[in-house]
Amino acid sequence: MRVSIAAVLTAFSLFLAGCGGGGDTPDLGKVSGKVVIDGNPAENVQVTFTPTAGGRQSIGETGADGGYQLVYSSDDMGAIIGDHNVTISPIIELDPESNDTMNSGSSVPKEYLDVTKTVTVEAGSNEIDLTYP
Repeated sequence: MRVSIAAVLTAFSLFLAGCGGGGDTPDLGKVSGKVVIDGNPAENVQVTFTPTAGGRQSIGETGADGGYQLVYSSDDMGAIIGDHNVTISPIIELDPESNDTMNSGSSVPKEYLDVTKTVTVEAGSNEIDLTYP
């Protein structure tokens, strides 16, 4: 069985966030979309939304169709309302039997790893597609 390092880190950070007490969740907008790289849906990609005004990041992972949904915390889907810097990165997986890391066919070329896009999350549902280049 392979475990995504990004999924483990995300789950751990969401667990820690959940330990801080409730009631302080900012207004969130639900966010989903597709990542397309060089005209093809991008599978096994981590999508990170970082609020430009500060605050907790939201993270999603793409499936075979390039689709993602953002997770803010263990209890909340979405991202903080407002402007965000968006980056993509490959999902690195860990094989627990050998403790080796492997890239499971990430479709993120090196030239897109340093690309930051700015998007706005609004209240309600947001469909934010990310196309590279």
